[in-house]
Amino acid sequence: LPLMFTNLLQMLFSMVDLAVVGRFSSSAAMGSVGSTTTLIFLFTGFLMGLGSGANVLVATHFGARNEKNVRESVHTSFLVCLIAGFLMLALGLIFARPLLELLNTREDLIDGAELYLRIYFLGMPAAALYNYGSGVLSGDTKTPLIYLSTAGVLNVILDLVFVIGLGMSTDGVALASMISQCVSAGLIILSLARSKDIYGLNVKELRFHKDKAIHALSVGVPA
Repeated sequence: LPLMFTNLLQMLFSMVDLAVVGRFSSSAAMGSVGSTTTLIFLFTGFLMGLGSGANVLVATHFGARNEKNVRESVHTSFLVCLIAGFLMLALGLIFARPLLELLNTREDLIDGAELYLRIYFLGMPAAALYNYGSGVLSGDTKTPLIYLSTAGVLNVILDLVFVIGLGMSTDGVALASMISQCVSAGLIILSLARSKDIYGLNVKELRFHKDKAIHALSVGVPA
């Protein structure tokens, strides 16, 4: 159940933005944010899949009690997910408008939708790291849920502050989501860095092991 709620919460970030901007901004702003939902679900789903790849890779070696492979898997998966996050960021920044045009976004909404996407996608590396951490900590499903719930509450608060307090619109809710994603990623990576277990994260051990990367991607990309 915690795992199911964690996945659901990730998809609800943009829904919260949609609700706040629709209630306290304008119908045009609401339409702009709503126009991005399909793309956000697509990219977020891809990162969740990569998190599953990290989960399977680490769990396989953890179950075999092979500490060396566990540590190599943890640190390789970190690099794979981080790179994927920056690739998502680049794709979002470069192809935001073409993708929206491909989805037949209305002319009066596309500028606001593009602005929302560009800001939202700044949080993609953080979203990738959160899903990585959630995958590594899959034996403890409650901790990632607590971190994501904390970020979700922060997202709502920041949405209200930016939209009501500062008079922002689509840019405000996108900024709130981006900051919240960074917070959830920061919390889960800090937890892994402080962990004394064999799946703990140590910056000094960050290495790219080709076989582990291929294994993670072979599961994560189809997922």
